[in-house]
Amino acid sequence: MRIRVIAVASLMIATAVSYCLPAHAFTSGVWEGKPSFDENGKLSDCTMTAQSDNGILLAFIISREFDWGLVLYDDGWKLKVGDTTDVKLTVDNNAPILSTAKTVDPHGILVPLANTDPVVDAMRDGNVLTVATDLGKFSFKLTGAGPAIADLAGCVTENLEAEKLLGRKTDTAAPSEDGANKLFTETEALAFVADLLASAGITNYQLVDPAENPMPNFDVVWTYANGIVAALVGYKNMSGVDLDEATRVVIADDAKSCAGDFSSGKKVSEPAETVSVKRLFTACHTDGATTEIHYTLVKTESGHLIQIAHLNLGAATGDVATADRAFLRTAVLQNFK
Repeated sequence: MRIRVIAVASLMIATAVSYCLPAHAFTSGVWEGKPSFDENGKLSDCTMTAQSDNGILLAFIISREFDWGLVLYDDGWKLKVGDTTDVKLTVDNNAPILSTAKTVDPHGILVPLANTDPVVDAMRDGNVLTVATDLGKFSFKLTGAGPAIADLAGCVTENLEAEKLLGRKTDTAAPSEDGANKLFTETEALAFVADLLASAGITNYQLVDPAENPMPNFDVVWTYANGIVAALVGYKNMSGVDLDEATRVVIADDAKSCAGDFSSGKKVSEPAETVSVKRLFTACHTDGATTEIHYTLVKTESGHLIQIAHLNLGAATGDVATADRAFLRTAVLQNFK
């Protein structure tokens, strides 16, 4: 039995739904982070921000070369781009570090940092960062900065790994029979899955090289250490699709491709606030071997349809029936826009 994707052609309703890029952002405590890309689709940097009590925006930035920086931004500033100013950075009662900031925007300055700077180490565990410049003295609470800085570095690593796996420098869509409705390009799919797994707290997995993808109808395939194989595909312009009908299509397709004894069923799906979720399973028993697949279908308010499959080819030691539970938590489902 082959792992199946939804037969999009039989389900599509031609409705005009605006395309919302999947969330590649992350939230860690009071910090909001996201990657930025250049005109060729390559990662330029990852940035996370937090607002201070005095209205100044504080941002940490890590470039694709892992150069670190600290940005202060205020709409009320009117600065001359290219100017420099002395800066003193202090975390709690630690010794201050002197640096030179550069005006990179009429409203913002950039303070370069080294990953080995004592101030960076202090910020991971500190409570308050104080920045003293000619513009004034500003204090920022470092609530949750340690995990957030780790997530920020992970954002860079994950996106660079996605580029490496693709083996190319530009972000182009992979052709497929349902290409017009594919939600993700290859780069976007890899980044989305990395974000999804991170928000689910899953770290022990291995992405399958797209060039060696054993299930080309899926955007991304990955494996777990316990032998379970997982795959994800996304479609846009699917607001008219009924999820109950989609589950019937998946079951019917799996039944057709099973040469042995076939079984299937629907699973309990807890109500979610911003998405609709359907869960089901199919199993094919042939010549003493069993292929068991558990599907999770997620339909978003934007009209996107995400299909996740977890597969046990007979050698997995984990429970494939519950492999999707981590993805069904509210905090994780918020990734589906």
